Amino acid sequence: MAGETVILSQRDDPLAHIAASIVSSAFHRIALDVLFKPLPPERALQDADKGETAGDIARIAGIEKQYANLVMVPEPLLNFDTLAFTTGLSFKVDGWESLRPYRLCVLRAMKLAEQGTEGMDRILGNDSSQIILMLRAGRCDVGIFAHYIWPEVDRLQAGPLRMLEPPISSLPLYLYLNKSQAALGPRLAEALRQMRRDGSTDRIIMDAQKDIAAARSRNEMPAK
Repeated sequence: MAGETVILSQRDDPLAHIAASIVSSAFHRIALDVLFKPLPPERALQDADKGETAGDIARIAGIEKQYANLVMVPEPLLNFDTLAFTTGLSFKVDGWESLRPYRLCVLRAMKLAEQGTEGMDRILGNDSSQIILMLRAGRCDVGIFAHYIWPEVDRLQAGPLRMLEPPISSLPLYLYLNKSQAALGPRLAEALRQMRRDGSTDRIIMDAQKDIAAARSRNEMPAK
């Protein structure tokens, strides 16, 4: 691997950009260069599974059950709070079943949300921007995102939106490697542990949170 650049899949959303910064730092610590190939969420997984990229970032544990050629690096990148967004509707959020009465907009290949809303009245969209615009247009009652989505809401001028709390779920996200790159896993896991211990991961997340908080303040509907 010396001198080579590792190409990883990356879906194009704010959460993935933060994860990419964390992954870049981890690769730097093991003296490897990494580049990210922006892809739609499902294509990102498929290309990583086929070995067309070396892996994919910011995925929940268990993806390898569906994508057998992927291996999880066993150290989380960051936590993912799944939240319900609306254009004004307010209701008590208590897990996935509390969403069943509503029309939902769900990101295709956001596996946690796909699994959690299976059998519910939902529309699957190909990217976060599409989901935001479908919610704004009234094609669904609830859009399912992370709070990291606020900069995209701001860019699309799609506010105001209401973010319902508590989160529907909260889970860690991981880096996955194609089996052909599995030897990198232990080294990257140790680099990620070092980053967590020395505060590097928290600093990357906190820097990103400043922009997220500013975008949220411009676009969030007041809570009822």
